Amino acid sequence: KVCTAYEYNGEVIKHFPYNIEPENVKPIYTEISGWKEDLTGMTSEDQLPQALLDYIAFIEKETEIKITIVSVGPDRKQTIER
Repeated sequence: KVCTAYEYNGEVIKHFPYNIEPENVKPIYTEISGWKEDLTGMTSEDQLPQALLDYIAFIEKETEIKITIVSVGPDRKQTIER
């Protein structure tokens, strides 16, 4: 689940509200499919599971920022440039 908006005093807003009393703020979630594949050996974008590519596209759309690097592990060699 990814929080994409908030219900604040009965109104849907896209920004994080200044006043965050639990009784006044309810997160609105978008549910995203996950993946079970082991990513650690993948070395190129075309090897990534479709669910991950869909998740990346979702993040890019929501943030309006292009994702250019995907890390699939702690080693420097486990970095995929897009």
